Amino acid sequence: MSRRWLTAILLLVLAAGGGGYLYLSHERVSAVGQAVYHELDGDGLPPPPGVLDDPAFADLPPPDPSRPVSLGRYLPPERPATPQPQSAPATAAPQPVPETAAKSPPSKPPAPPAAAPAPPESPPRSAPPVAPPAPAPAKTDPPAPAPAAPAPREAPQPAQTPAPPLPPAEPAPAPVGPAPTLPAPASAPPVAPRWFNDRLETTARLRILLMGTDQEELGSGRADVLLVLMLDPVARELTLLSVPRDTRVTLPEHGPAKINAAYAYGGARLQTEAVERFLGLPMDKYVEISQGGFRRAIDAVGGVTVNPPFAFTLDGQSFAPGPVRLSGEQALAYARMRKEDPRGDLGRNARQQEVIRSLMRELGKRSTNELQALLEQLQGDLRTNFSPSEVVRLRTRHSYLTERQRTETVRGAGRTIGGTWYYVVPGSERRRLHLALR
Repeated sequence: MSRRWLTAILLLVLAAGGGGYLYLSHERVSAVGQAVYHELDGDGLPPPPGVLDDPAFADLPPPDPSRPVSLGRYLPPERPATPQPQSAPATAAPQPVPETAAKSPPSKPPAPPAAAPAPPESPPRSAPPVAPPAPAPAKTDPPAPAPAAPAPREAPQPAQTPAPPLPPAEPAPAPVGPAPTLPAPASAPPVAPRWFNDRLETTARLRILLMGTDQEELGSGRADVLLVLMLDPVARELTLLSVPRDTRVTLPEHGPAKINAAYAYGGARLQTEAVERFLGLPMDKYVEISQGGFRRAIDAVGGVTVNPPFAFTLDGQSFAPGPVRLSGEQALAYARMRKEDPRGDLGRNARQQEVIRSLMRELGKRSTNELQALLEQLQGDLRTNFSPSEVVRLRTRHSYLTERQRTETVRGAGRTIGGTWYYVVPGSERRRLHLALR
């Protein structure tokens, strides 16, 4: 319902850092930080199976090796013990090679290798050691009929052909051969630092998930606002991606569902995980805010300015084309309308982002005392795994947040499945978004 409005609160924190936030007293900032700070289950652990390893993204080109890759709130998955074992077999591989040499003797006379397999067939193998000289083949011929005399050298071959049951061991080196693929990681991009403040000093792209609930308080209802912010320190550009709340996904233990239902099933943790699964990308940070908090934030800055593209009415609030200043209550109605918008949910997403941008500009104008008062007022409506120092460092390092922005749109189609209306996004679109935000 409050969709982008709720996410605006994060920007309240991010944009708020644009000015006086840097100079808030340490004590009061720490108090606010402790009140809103909340880690998600799974933060600091390897990603759960199925979150970042969806086969839909397996065939995509690798990331740019010149830029570090952020694993977000996750630690690097522990390398399967296979890589090291594979390297060990690789060194052991030379051992099977002698066996192959023992099998190649049929074509060449190196009898010494053949002596190794001699135990299984001591009589036939013992003859070869005597046979190294040319006379030996003649001795092997007698056991065979006189016809064997014309082809004395070929006779040893049939005698050793029964031994080829051993060649099956030759395929073994082949599987070991793939081990050379291990060097590939050497050309893979490095992993960005574990700690967020250190990550801000690299060229890694960072992703923040803003989610706003449709209830007055946190912890209930659904996430009516899902907005991914991708910060690119190289292009110095902020990309905003609104994930339609009706997007059809599969939630663990719940099956097919609308993506915003994840919040109702598992709160901010499952909601964040659902977005990560959808995009195949980890989130570095998350921020959740209630509908009431969003409304209060808008009112605290004196409203936001928007430019409705057409006239419409919702919840007793009427809007006409042209610039207009909206209060928190009006902003909620402006962002919620969908049925009268020719673009449906996509049009609503665009209006919500419009409100967020306006809120960011307003926050940049606030004084230190005003920002501090606002943050303290929103303590019960805001939760995040951002620490105060990380917010300050983020805004300092990425000062382009309010200057250079672009938007990405999730392309899909509405469809009724099993009596429920969903926004269905094809796999090809998910791959496109993955590359755009990676």
